[in-house]
Amino acid sequence: MDLTPNDLRFVVQRLPKDIRALLSENPSCLFVGGGFIRACIAGETPSDIDVFGSDPALLAVLAETLRLRRGPDTRVHTTKNAITVITPNRLPVQFIRRWTFPDAVSLIASFDFTVCQAAVWRAGKATNAEWRSATGSGFYVDLAGRRLVYTSPMSEEEAGGSLLRALKYVKRGYFIQVSSLGAVVARLAMKVRDSHLSADEAGTAQVLTGLLREVDPLLVIDGFDVEDDHEPPEGTK
Repeated sequence: MDLTPNDLRFVVQRLPKDIRALLSENPSCLFVGGGFIRACIAGETPSDIDVFGSDPALLAVLAETLRLRRGPDTRVHTTKNAITVITPNRLPVQFIRRWTFPDAVSLIASFDFTVCQAAVWRAGKATNAEWRSATGSGFYVDLAGRRLVYTSPMSEEEAGGSLLRALKYVKRGYFIQVSSLGAVVARLAMKVRDSHLSADEAGTAQVLTGLLREVDPLLVIDGFDVEDDHEPPEGTK
């Protein structure tokens, strides 16, 4: 499925010009996906822009390119998962390099909630090249109902990450049904099961707390809030 033509135009128009330029310069191999698209269509305020691609080295080069284009007030925050370009009074831009994707289909399949399963990209470098999009089958219906439906993605993810994202979305007015919440908790429970500390309730709570702290999505960098869904705080520079 694709975004509707109006929604695609709406999302592209709200991308910063320099991000549109990067997508145009790297057609069909660079994507904007996830929360920015969801927020634009739902009438929410985006917290950042996530950029995905197939080559970690290229993503690093493009992050540096964006930093240089945005000038001396722009800085870069680098972790093992993402390179975040931070400019005063502008949305942070995260180049996700831990997980790479050759196409939009594989990118969309990696998102843990259906309301994030959307991506946009440029088809070519020509000035009249098409903007294209793709969504998951449940994207529009679940976004309209403000439902969090867990996809149980077959991908490497930090234990507890989906649970923290669910809490974030609930604060924004979304709701999660018991079946999806159970699946989210089950993935976290699989990590707890393997710990020797989980023999009793207190030990289980200790393990859960540790796992959730590893993926606390809120980072504050030089006064800017960066909601980094892809990154545990450890390993930051």
